[in-house]
Formats: sequence, C-alpha cells, structure tokens
Amino acid sequence: MPLQALLRASLLALALLPVGTLAVRADDGRPPLEVTRSPSPIPVPITQLRPSEIRTTPMPTLAPDVRELRVPARAAARPKELVLFVGGYGSRANDGAFDVLRARFPTERYDVRRLGEDPRFPYDTYGSIDTSAAVLTKEIREVAPHYAAVNIVSHSMGGNVVDRAFANGLSAGDGVRTYVAIAAPHSGADFARVPTAVLPLITPVKDIVRAVAVAGARDPESVAARDLATARPIRPPAGVVRLDVSLATDGIVNQYDARDPGVQQRIFLPASLHELVDGHGGSLVNQQIADLVVETVRTHRVPPDRRDPLTILLAPLLWNRETWVWRMVLLFVTLAALTLCAIRFVPFCRPAIDRLNALCGRFLRSVGR
Repeated sequence: MPLQALLRASLLALALLPVGTLAVRADDGRPPLEVTRSPSPIPVPITQLRPSEIRTTPMPTLAPDVRELRVPARAAARPKELVLFVGGYGSRANDGAFDVLRARFPTERYDVRRLGEDPRFPYDTYGSIDTSAAVLTKEIREVAPHYAAVNIVSHSMGGNVVDRAFANGLSAGDGVRTYVAIAAPHSGADFARVPTAVLPLITPVKDIVRAVAVAGARDPESVAARDLATARPIRPPAGVVRLDVSLATDGIVNQYDARDPGVQQRIFLPASLHELVDGHGGSLVNQQIADLVVETVRTHRVPPDRRDPLTILLAPLLWNRETWVWRMVLLFVTLAALTLCAIRFVPFCRPAIDRLNALCGRFLRSVGR
C-alpha cells in the first residue's frame, strides 16, 4: 500500500541519522525520547541564547606602545633653474668670458648655458641685433618648460640683445625671473656711433682703419655696430627683476651709454690691475659684481646696496673721469683716420696708401671680416 511504503521510507531515513543528534517527538503527544550525550560546557543551547549573552574570544590588539609603521615619503626633487649668459660684441660662445661667473652657480641647483653654445640657436655677434634677439627668445621658449625659472645675465652688447627680445615680446610669461646686465650700453655706444658716421666718409682708407681696430679689439663696421649706434633703453619688463652693474673704469661703455631709466644701477671700484686697465672686460671677473649677480639670481630680487660709503662716493666720480678719457681717445682715433684719408689725396702718397689699404682688405677677409 502507498501508506506503508511511506512509513518504511521514513523509518529508513531516521535510522540513517547519527545517534544522539536528534530528539524525535512522536505524533501522538508522548514525551520525546531521552538521548544520552556528553555534557556540554554551554548549559543552554546556543540557539536559545540572546545575542548579548553570547561570549566570543576577543581579537588580539596591538600593544599600546606599538605604532603603525609608515614609510617616509621621499621629498620631490627641486626643479633646477636655468642661468643663460648672453655675450657681447665680437664674443664667441667658447671664449671663456663667463667662466668666473659660471663657476659660482652650483650644478645641483642650476643649469648654465650660453647663447650660441647650442648649434640650434646660433648667435652671430656681428649680425643684426633683431635676429639675435629672436634666437634668444626662441631658445628660452623651448627650454623654459624644463626649469623652475630662467635667469638672464648679459655682458656689453648682450644687454641690447636682451632688451630687444623683451621689446619684441619676451616676458615673464616665458619663465624669465631675473635679468642682470653687466656693462650694457642700453642707450647705444659712442664706440659704435662714431665709426658708423665716419667710416662712410673715409672709404679710400676704410680697410686700414678697420684692420687696425680688428687687430686691437673688434671690427667697428658691422650690422650689429650700426644697430648699436641707434640703440635705446626699453621699459623694464613687468614681473622680471632687473639690475645693471658696471665698473667705474669702463670707458668702452661709459656712463652715458649705460643709462637705463627705471633700473637700479650699481657701480664698483676696480679691485685688481686688470680691472683698472680694462674696466669693460674686468667687470666679468670682479668679485663684488659676481657676488651681486649670484645673490640676485638666487633670491629673485634686487639685493640691498651693501657698497661701502667710499665706493658710493668715488665710483661715479671715477667713471665720469674715465668717460672723458676714452672719449678723448675716440676723438684722437677719428682725427687720425680723417687725416690719413686727407693725406691720400697728396699725389705721391696715394699709391702707398692704396697698396696698404688693399693689403689690409686681404687681412680682413682672411679673418672672416
């Protein structure tokens, strides 16, 4: 019968269960069978305890004096700044003129470059100042994103190149923070104005005059010289720290050439025989000027004037005297050139002067002038 089969299956299932794991309650209301089992440490079945009565083993905690170990964060490397030197008229990128200043900038904080060192940015110091200014601007805009700041240090006509770059669009927005001009003829130079005016008047002997100038110093005739003859100062660029420095014995760039309205100017006395004789080139090796340049670049501000009272008193007076002396030298050279040209018109002098002029022309071409 189906009912019997159901009972048999139920009995078989109960028999297969482990002994002592179930308490069977009969359908007829009889009390459940007592099953012997080992005593339990929990007097009440755990399923009948309230949650608040259940005790659990606490999780181990760190000792009070044990701190969580943390790996210290490594400080980010400080981005370097760029110091860019711009040389003067007739200079070369490998002439070592800025070596004393270059050595003053620690390599862990500064990269030092010189306009013209990178062949991608050629600097012809006899060429157009506008062209050189465009090359300077291009180099700064290309390399500035790799540096925290760009600091420009110029010498002589290099200051006019930087002036023109700012006049044509270079700005603090390109990363330039400081611009220190050493012995810069911001208002043009007598030694460019006079040759530009006189050389066209002495064409028959011009190569003689130029050859003497090239042998002794620099070629007085070039596109850069003509640009320098008409140079004018610019308004100090917004957001860029500006400072002008010179030696009082600089007669090549005199006190009138160096006028730069709106910019602080510091004049120093020579500290060596070299600086006394050549105040223009000596300005690149003067210790006080070097200290001032480095501090300006490092702090991005014009330092306080720490010159001693004697320097403040004597430097302008000496520079005024030096300006007069070198203007007299320029006047003498000009008169000598005009006299030579006049002598050529003497019949028996002309052949000799013409031969000398031709010889000097060959010399100029041999040196690339």
